[in-house]
Amino acid sequence: MYTKQEILDIAKNQLALDFSCKVEDLDKNENTIVENILKDGRRLYGSDGCALKILCFGNRAVVSTTPELIPWFQEKLKNFDANWLCLYTVLKSIDKKLMETGHEIVDVHHYYLPKGDIEEVEPITEIRWYEQSEILKFKDDERFDEAFAFDEKHPDMLAVAAVNGDEIVGMAGASCDGAVMWQIGINVVEKYRGKGIGTNLVILLKNELLRRGKVPFYSTIESNIYSQNIAIKAGFYPVWAELYSRKVKK
Repeated sequence: MYTKQEILDIAKNQLALDFSCKVEDLDKNENTIVENILKDGRRLYGSDGCALKILCFGNRAVVSTTPELIPWFQEKLKNFDANWLCLYTVLKSIDKKLMETGHEIVDVHHYYLPKGDIEEVEPITEIRWYEQSEILKFKDDERFDEAFAFDEKHPDMLAVAAVNGDEIVGMAGASCDGAVMWQIGINVVEKYRGKGIGTNLVILLKNELLRRGKVPFYSTIESNIYSQNIAIKAGFYPVWAELYSRKVKK
């Protein structure tokens, strides 16, 4: 079982690997501009090796990019308050520069960590647990596209389902995104939303991951208020935001 500070320290160590920086950079009062070097132990996503990744952590940012783009970001973002980095006007300026090199911003997410305490709750529906080998049966089930990744780089490891008779009405899944950090995703069948099922499943899965010595984390986008509310009600709090790019599709 981890304390809130231990969870934060684990996340900071992982983020330093992901963004090619030092852990100390996350505690500085200025932004850090570095070359995007692929370090062992980083989380592996489809964006791996992209031209630009930005981490917003507190009021500072880590910009991990190509040698070609480092001077521009040194000039524009070295002393910029990262609290405002995701303003549309700022993102538009960054995207314009990226387009000059054949790349574009493709995603901005914000991320949540658990507060560290296990809030014991009872299931509000019948539930079923699924270990890694049992999850593959849901691969072509579009109802659970957020709960599962089905990606060899971050395999799905554990899931809990809410059941009504023979029907699965909600599913929370955890993928192994890092050695210790596992990401939680959630889907609730539309007609069953608003009943607290999503929050209940996320709490149950979060608690089980903590018992197994893992650090669960949760992500969503700015406009998904429903998902943000689940995170907060389930005992998570917002910690950082990430941006990444891709080559412009022709």
